[in-house]
Amino acid sequence: MGNKSEPFPEYNNWTTSRYWGFIRSALRKAWVKWPPRFNVIKESRRAVKNKRHKWEVRCAVCKKWWQLKHIQVDHIEPVGTLKKYEHLPDFVRKLFVSSDKLRTVCKGCHAVITKKEREKNG
Repeated sequence: MGNKSEPFPEYNNWTTSRYWGFIRSALRKAWVKWPPRFNVIKESRRAVKNKRHKWEVRCAVCKKWWQLKHIQVDHIEPVGTLKKYEHLPDFVRKLFVSSDKLRTVCKGCHAVITKKEREKNG
């Protein structure tokens, strides 16, 4: 059996890890509606004629053009961790940033970026 974190004091049916995962997820769902995120996509797209989709978006890393469904918005500065109350202000500050601190990347490039960040931060 894997290591379990301590029960969360306010709700003993969850571990502390489960609680912080819940909070992280809720904040990320809100970020999806963050207006600067939409601005970055809008600034990185081009119209496509005679195709099934209206727009293509350019990956800031590989420079290829992709359908919107293959694009994600990446934080240039990693948002970091959220595992305790002390991390919350910094996490929120880094999550909700202006569009100049975001970029569009294809899913493949985003996976590579995320893997490198996780290896670096162990």
